[in-house]
Order: sequence, then structure tokens, then C-alpha cells
Amino acid sequence: MHEDLDPFGPRAACLLRTAQKYVSDKTDQLIAVFEQALLRHAGPKGAIAPLTPKQLTWTLARPLAQLRHLLDPDMDRNAHEAEATATGQIYSFLGVKTSWLVDCYALYLERLLQHLGPWIGAPEERVHIRSVITMRVMSNLGMQVSGQEGLARAEQETVSQISGLLPDATTFNDLIRQTLNLLAALPGMVAGTFARPDSRGDIQYEIVVGETMEDHVASMIAHNVVPTLRDDDPRGQGPSGRAWRSNQIEQAIEIASDLTLAPWREYAAKLGYVSQATIPLADRAGCPRALLTLYHSWPGYFALPHRVNILKHIRAGLETIIAQGAAAGYAISYPARASYREALGRGDLVMLYQPVIDLKSGELVKVEGLARLDKHDGTYITPGDFLPAFGEHELRQLFGLGLRQALRDLHDWQAQGLSPSVAVNLPTQAFIDDEYLRIARDILRESPVAPEHITLELLENGEIDHKQAAVNLLPQWRALGVRLAQDDLGSGYSSLIRMEQMGVDDVKIDHGLVRTSAQAPHKALRFIYHLTQLAHDVGIRVTVEGLETAGLVEAAAILGADQGQGYAIARPMAARDIGLWRHPALAIDPIAPQTALGAYATMIVRNALMILAGTRTEHLKVILSKPCGLRYYLRSQGLDTTALGRAHAHLHDSATMGVRSTAYAEAYQAMETLLRAHILEQAVAAPADGTPLRRAAKAPLTSRSRKAPSENGAARCTPQAFKNPGGHNG
Repeated sequence: MHEDLDPFGPRAACLLRTAQKYVSDKTDQLIAVFEQALLRHAGPKGAIAPLTPKQLTWTLARPLAQLRHLLDPDMDRNAHEAEATATGQIYSFLGVKTSWLVDCYALYLERLLQHLGPWIGAPEERVHIRSVITMRVMSNLGMQVSGQEGLARAEQETVSQISGLLPDATTFNDLIRQTLNLLAALPGMVAGTFARPDSRGDIQYEIVVGETMEDHVASMIAHNVVPTLRDDDPRGQGPSGRAWRSNQIEQAIEIASDLTLAPWREYAAKLGYVSQATIPLADRAGCPRALLTLYHSWPGYFALPHRVNILKHIRAGLETIIAQGAAAGYAISYPARASYREALGRGDLVMLYQPVIDLKSGELVKVEGLARLDKHDGTYITPGDFLPAFGEHELRQLFGLGLRQALRDLHDWQAQGLSPSVAVNLPTQAFIDDEYLRIARDILRESPVAPEHITLELLENGEIDHKQAAVNLLPQWRALGVRLAQDDLGSGYSSLIRMEQMGVDDVKIDHGLVRTSAQAPHKALRFIYHLTQLAHDVGIRVTVEGLETAGLVEAAAILGADQGQGYAIARPMAARDIGLWRHPALAIDPIAPQTALGAYATMIVRNALMILAGTRTEHLKVILSKPCGLRYYLRSQGLDTTALGRAHAHLHDSATMGVRSTAYAEAYQAMETLLRAHILEQAVAAPADGTPLRRAAKAPLTSRSRKAPSENGAARCTPQAFKNPGGHNG
């Protein structure tokens, strides 16, 4: 282009100064023409239609202001393009289409050229100035279209990136935070929150992005300016309360004029929040479990159909994770989450240790490391509180700090002449994330403790391809020299598959199974027996956790378990107390059980042997000729003349017919029913330690998968569903 025709060159600047003499007093009139044309295109149902005249004036002030600069001879190309691109984004925020802008600018240019009128001077000069003005207008339009297209691309890329997060997400916290960070990075987006209701129905902000929200969320909580689910409370009338109750995406076109958002107007004005959209995230039964809320700096941003579709797409993706139980459990406020992460960052981690004994001798063979955060007031924060607040970075940090501390304590015990091994928990992500391997390798290399004294317990924390894990990182873990154990065997459907595919050295039977022993001993003890036999068949050692009564200790030993752990043995204790702790010697005799659960265990074992004997009379005679532990228990308790004693005598008489006989089956069922009632009566009347039954405290170094709430009944949709599941994570 010739220099004189460059719309931003010196010659053009000179011509524009001349032109301004003819049109400067027409600027407001020209802008009004443009605005009227724009509003006609927008129509009565557009995103800007609900705005009041005052709000409309404020909304269009900035994009229309650039029309005043079109003929500014002192504006260079870069400033012109930057302003036009930003204006295009604003028009896109408001739902202004490219075709509307083309029509509006054509009308604007036509009226502008009309106002120039006949020129005094050479015809060539008149042609040049009209060309400069036309090129300025067309350049402005082009940059605005570019701004619109850039925003559309950014929105599409964000949706694609969020979709890409879903298959590889290792923790739900990280998934939500990364999702919100991507959305908050969009032009005009100012903040985002992830929230769930507490037991009162008040919304608890848990994950927050955006500096403005991060700086003020604590104040909003302190002043109780948070939404609620209750429809009889003004705080429950806004988009958050409505979204939860309707299970539909709800929004505020313009917060300042939305009467349902009156409690938040002051905060919104201060923080620059103009429009809002709240997305309910429901489980597979359609009951909301969480709320994702986004805030934008322009009105009506979320109202446009293509953005509603974006929100629906994001919702569908996140709900696939919610359906797996990711948002179960209780809500943890953002300030509490931040304080837990800060405590971990300061190194306020304390390891308590729960002894694990040999069930044949009572000797200490192992301790399990249980993580706590020290509050420095004599109390601790338990994993059930802090683990849900952690993302993958904090979980790696927690694993490293816990392993390092456990090795230091183990070295001290060895100096005192003790030789227990130490177990710490390891998430299944460690077999797809080699950062855990690097952390463990570095820490073990620095420690004087031999790695074979360390057991890493694999948590049921997510579904991974165990065959692929066994091929990829498992050999490298084994190369460290540590032992591997499957924690909570039976807590997930993949446990047995993992036990085989991962080739673990030890397994721990889930305390959740053991806890049912009083109410359903027939299920709990049978399961312990069969899982123990299965593990022993492939050469794996079995530990039963959650042994909270003497009866459970005896039953676990009789059923063949190798090791035991629980409150009936020892509670978690500080490292310094391990050196002073001793368990009394055990001499459990399956022929002479001392507890009802122990007697029931002998009955289960005896019945299993009879099943193996089948119809082979000689084998059956051998089994029946051996002393009966259940008979010993009934006589020692003075029960041989009761209904229990009579049922047991009938069972013995029927046993000679074999387990396949109807008589034996009926006698066994009758005996089992009476014995279960006896066990339940004893458990209610007199727990072994004189206190209510409690499970052994669990304090894993990494988060466990949260189980989805019950699939039955509408109660799942109530705020009470967010209370902490009893006893979860110690």
C-alpha cells in the first residue's frame, strides 16, 4: 500500500484531522444510529433485552466508546487493533452476532460519509480521505470479528481440555480445581466455586478459584452470607438454592438487578461479579451432590444458547465422576481446606502407630503408621477431615513425610532392641504415577533401615489396570526391597483380582467386614475364613484389622488368620510408647474357646471340614471323633441344658448323616440361629472392654475412595447425606 493510503500513516493522520472538522459535532448522532441498529438486531429476547435503561447504558458504554476513536489521527495501528479486539470480545459476551456488526457498521459508514459532504479541494484528496475512513472502519470491524472468533475458540478449547481431564483425573479435588482454573482463565470470567451443603443445608464453599473470591470467601462465611438449600430462607432463593432444588442449571442475567440475589449484591459489586451460573452436579439417581458456580464480569454471558450447551457438556462430564461416589462424604469449607494444606506444608504431620500381633503368640510383629495433623494443643486432625481436602500434590507430600518419619521411628526402635516392621499406606495411583516411586526410592536410600522392614499397603483408592500396573511400575517397587500388602481386602470388588495380579505378600481383611460380627456373625466370620483360606492357598499372609473384642481376636485366630490389629489389642499410640508396649502371650485353643465368637468360629471350621469330607464315611468319622470346641464353650458357660445345648446335641446326632442330609442342614441352621442371637445378646450386654464397640482407627497416608451413598430412597437427596460416614478414615 502506498504510504499516503495507509490508514495509520502520517498522510492519513493529516487527512483525518481535516475530516474531524466536518464530523466531530456529529459523533453522538452517529453512535446513536449504530446503537439503535444494534438493538433492533438484538430484539426483545436477546441477552441484553432484560437490562434496565441504566444497565444498558453502562453495558454498551465501553464497546460504543471505540467509535469515538475511529477517526483519532493520533491512534496507531497496535492501539486500534487492541481496542477493537477487546470490543469484539465484549460484543461476544453480549451475544452480538457478526452479521449484526456488519450491518451496523455499513449503516454507520454510510451516515459518516454523508456528513462529510462536498469537499473543498482536489477530487483526489476527497477520494483519499474517504478511503482512509473506510479502511479505518473496516479494520475496526475486522478486529472485532477476530475478537469474537478468538473467544469462541477459547471456549471450545476449554471444553476440550476439561474433557481431556476426566479420564486421567487421579483425585476429585484436582479435577475440580483444574476445571475451575480452565474456566476462570476465559476472558471476562472472574471466579468459580465448588460447593456442597452441610448437615444444616448451608452451602459450604470447598474449592475456590479467582483472587477476588479467594480473598473474600472467609468473610462471606464469617458473616453467614452463603447460600442455603432452604426455600424458606432469603439465602435459598438465588441460583444456588434453585439449582439444587430443581436439579437444573440456574443463572442470574445481571446480579445487581436480580432480587433473589439481594443478600450478595454488596459483595458482587465489590468483587466485579455481574452475571452468574450455577450447575448442579447429580449422582446417577439424579440427586444433586454438589454445585459448580461461575461468575462473569458482563451481564447475560451464560444466557446464550451455545454457552448453556457448554455448561451442560461440562456438567455431563463431571457427573460421570460424581456417579462413582466422588462427592460423597461431608462438606469441608474452603478456609478449613486451606488450613489443612498449610499445616501439611509446615510439616505438622504426626505419625501414630497401632501394633499388629501374631495371633498364635501375641508377639508384636508390625506397627501400622497412622497419619495425623498436629493442632499443637494436644489434639490431632484425623484423616477423615483432612484427606478430602488434599489433591495429588498434597497426597504425594503426605506419603513422603509419613514414610520418612516412619523410618526414623523404626530406626529408634531398633536401637532399643525391637524389630517390628512398619506399614504405611500407598495409593493405587503409585502404580501409574512414578513420582511416588521416586519419593520412596530417595527416602529409602537416605535411611539406614533395611527396606524389607517396610510394608507398603495398597489402598482401595481407585480403579486402575492392575495387569498393566504389574508390568509397568510393580517390578520397580519390588526392586526397592519393600513388602507389598493389599489393604482392606473385601472393601472393593477388585480386591481379589488385585491380590492375584499385583502379587502382594500380605493382605488385610477390611475392618468393615469385621465390624458386622456382632450383628451378622454368620457373614463376617465365614467371609474371614474363606478369604483367609484363599490367601493361604497362594502363599499370602493374612492380617485381620478391626479386632475390638476378645471374641474377635479369638475367632480370627481360630479361623486361621496370621496377624491381628484393633482396639482389643492396642489403640494407636505415639512412637515413644511402642518401646514400652507389650501384649500378653496368646495361647488360643480351638478345642477350648473362651468366647461365643470363638465357639462360632470352631463351628464354621468344623463344618468346612465336613463339607470337604463329603460322603467319605471314614473321613467324616475322623472329624466327628475330635473334641468339639462349641461343646466345650457351652459346658464352660453352663449352657448345655439350655436351648443352645439341646440344639448342639441335635446337631451332633445329625452330623453322622453328612452335610448333604436335610436333617443336618436343618439342625445346623437352627444351631446357627440360636448362636447368633446369643452372640448379639452378649455384644449388647457386655462389650469386652466395657465400652461401646469401636473399630480400629485408620489413618491412611493417602485418600481412600469415598463410597457412594445408598442407592435406596429419596433420603439420598437430603443434606443429611453429606454427613461423614461413621468412622470413615479414623
